[in-house]
Amino acid sequence: MLEEIRVKMMKRIGQMREFCNTWICDISPIAMKVLQDNTAKSMKCSIEWNSDTGYEVLHGPYRHVVDIQRQICSCGAWMLKGIPCPHAIAALHHRKLDPINYISHWYNRETYMKTYNYFIQPVMNLKMWPESQNISVISPHVRKILGRPGKKRKKEQGETSKTGKLSKRGIEMSCSTCHNKGHNKRKCPLGAPAFGTSFTPGPRSRPAAGPSSRPPSGPAAPSSRPLSGPAAAPTSTETVVPAAAPTSTQNAGPRATLNAPTERGRGRPKGSTKKVI
Repeated sequence: MLEEIRVKMMKRIGQMREFCNTWICDISPIAMKVLQDNTAKSMKCSIEWNSDTGYEVLHGPYRHVVDIQRQICSCGAWMLKGIPCPHAIAALHHRKLDPINYISHWYNRETYMKTYNYFIQPVMNLKMWPESQNISVISPHVRKILGRPGKKRKKEQGETSKTGKLSKRGIEMSCSTCHNKGHNKRKCPLGAPAFGTSFTPGPRSRPAAGPSSRPPSGPAAPSSRPLSGPAAAPTSTETVVPAAAPTSTQNAGPRATLNAPTERGRGRPKGSTKKVI
């Protein structure tokens, strides 16, 4: 690749020097083309002279200020390109001056030839180069670093991360229980609220209500109101023991006899192959 670049630059320098010999005058043809276009535009400008070196040039809806002595124009094109703009050309024609003499020296033939004054000399093929007698340079030994190689670059001091979660450095914490600054709900002096409730002090808090209407979580108290119907519970405070289920299988049928418990306890009866459900 470097060899191709060297050959291309060697050819280009010769071509650009030959192009300079085709110039009609000592000014670059590109600069002359821009000057001709600006001269045509200057015909539409109207000027006002201050009897010195300053001019007010009206070009359409805009008014520009030109100073011939300092070679500046308020449009900025004259200072940027080094070629008189339409407003400057109108002022120079009013003073009967040739605008070609106010073109920057960077467009002259002499300056152009200095750019391509040096040539690239031809060289032989790489295989024909003489061998060097100096000590050959050996590449340094590559030392394998322990551990997995890092994927993230080292950040500069004070650089913040642009992705992920934002840093909470410098942010004062607040409590979700009492809404005060300086602590969280774990270290709140009022204690954590009960499960399913919220504590909001200050004007947002409500007065404590009376006895809770929720039924007690312990065993239910006996009611003095009698129940109606044949399934009414006894009103006596004596403990009622439910009657034991009958264990007889006389009138239960053959299926009940098969599924009836035996002295061996719950499970399959002796000699049965069917699982009791």
